Amino acid sequence: MDYVKQDPDTSKYSLTFKICSLSNQVLSHNSLIDIARPYIQDLAEQTGETVHLVQMEGINAVYIDKVEAPHNSVRMVSMIGKTIPLYCSGVGKAILADMDDDQIRQIWDQSELHTYTANTVTDYNTFLEVIGAIRNNGYSMDNEEMEIGVRCIAVSLGCVHHKLPYAISISAPKDRMKDKQITQYKKLLLNTKKQLLAELGQ
Repeated sequence: MDYVKQDPDTSKYSLTFKICSLSNQVLSHNSLIDIARPYIQDLAEQTGETVHLVQMEGINAVYIDKVEAPHNSVRMVSMIGKTIPLYCSGVGKAILADMDDDQIRQIWDQSELHTYTANTVTDYNTFLEVIGAIRNNGYSMDNEEMEIGVRCIAVSLGCVHHKLPYAISISAPKDRMKDKQITQYKKLLLNTKKQLLAELGQ
């Protein structure tokens, strides 16, 4: 991994500058969580639903923070550190929509396409149509594509401080996320994105 090096004369090991780069990434990652936390807490309180903050990790997105409304009787089965595919998740598609088509194709070709539900899109041309709609609308939906009965609406935060892309989402059982809620949550997410990126100096 090149995080340590061995002196050929003394056989002793020392840290390389790469470990400093890694520590800076961790610090940046943690500071983003701290900055974003009040915003996702506010979203959870306003919607009464589960809000996630994710970061892109290869062909997946990884949950790095999660807030659940305290009065929520039905909770999402998700945990910090869990990864989900980019191609069939709301946050993943939001992140992909910021990329050019060549980058999307590379990730698509590297992904192990699995049909989680009847709504999972595994045809590339159809997927590009979905990406086009996300670019036009400014937000992404997971319409029971990973789990029957669960819907998700998400927006990308882009590459914060030139690091890997991030996204935030609101997830809920489908009977609590109908057209009326989607319209409301879309506005809340886009406003949150604007405020958060302004605080981050993006």
